[in-house]
Amino acid sequence: MTIKQKLIHHIANPLEWSSSRKTALLLWMYLFDQLLYTAFIVLGQYHPLVAPWFDQQQAALHSYYFMLLMVTSAALLVLVHFTPPRYRNNVAIEYMGCLFFGLTHVYYGYCVGLMSLPVGVVLVGTPVVGFIFLDLWAVATAFVASLLLVVVLSTATLMEQLPYAPLLQNLYRADGQMEAIWVISYSILASPHLFFIFTLAYYVLQRWRVREQQVVALSRTDSLTGLINRRHIVELLSIEKTECESLKLPLSVVMVDLDHFKKINDGWGHDVGDRALIAAAAALRSAVRQNDHVGRYGGEEFLVVLPGLDATQARMLAERIRTTIAATVLELPNNQCLSLSASLGMSCVAVADEVTVEHLIKQADLALYRAKDSGRDQLVVAA
Repeated sequence: MTIKQKLIHHIANPLEWSSSRKTALLLWMYLFDQLLYTAFIVLGQYHPLVAPWFDQQQAALHSYYFMLLMVTSAALLVLVHFTPPRYRNNVAIEYMGCLFFGLTHVYYGYCVGLMSLPVGVVLVGTPVVGFIFLDLWAVATAFVASLLLVVVLSTATLMEQLPYAPLLQNLYRADGQMEAIWVISYSILASPHLFFIFTLAYYVLQRWRVREQQVVALSRTDSLTGLINRRHIVELLSIEKTECESLKLPLSVVMVDLDHFKKINDGWGHDVGDRALIAAAAALRSAVRQNDHVGRYGGEEFLVVLPGLDATQARMLAERIRTTIAATVLELPNNQCLSLSASLGMSCVAVADEVTVEHLIKQADLALYRAKDSGRDQLVVAA
């Protein structure tokens, strides 16, 4: 197993993670953001080229709060990690993580400017990913609370009760353009959010797409034989009938029924009966063409759709199916063998014929019963 495969196996499907594991990922991402903001404020305090652009009194005050929030994040991570197993799926954990993430991010945004790029990225991008990854109401609650806090702080700033971007000085030049240092700083502060948002959204949506494909495949596939199931084979027959009508091509349908299947189940057990069905399905797949369709119609019956084949051509292919199944032998315990055989009924629709899908299947089924009444292991074509 490669490193990539091991990583994918360990991550599995994030949509199926427990509440504690989802919250832990959120807090780890947030801790990285906090490290970046802390490095930002420390640089503003101690680097001689950057310090003139910072309000040193405010930087000294808020650096204490920055460190306190980092310690709080680390403490919450420990708390989430050691959550007892019976509480790991408690959605309250997600509420706690989302509220802490949202409200404290507003505080960081206030420090550098509520109308800045990092705040916009967090307010717009994070809820979108959160709605996919986390509990809907936990994300909605945190988003509304954060938005209300933004409104309160913005109003206080507008009324000059609070300073705008208290950490920063000289945001704009005389011509009204933002200073290059803050354009670069905002881009750096926003980049981790963009990276985490796109990475997590991509991975979660990819896993979501895989799961949806699996669900669709399961809804169309017979779990024992791996063939398509009855509902989907009838859907495909309807599609092929419409296509053949538009292209003025013939269409043939073959109903296949394993002979003496009840005796196989009664004499050898259902496990051997299952093996017989699996072997018959494999024989059917090997006998038909690439553009033909084979499905399990029910029990020991199979339906084969042969688009573009007239009665003569379809008869030849149906005989190939019969002989392929007849050549199938199952090895049983005590060196015994079990040979399979099948009866086949076929119906065809010519270019000019107008019949329904139900009529095609019914005619093939009636022909199948005639084949069984005539001694089995043979093909009968409906009139």
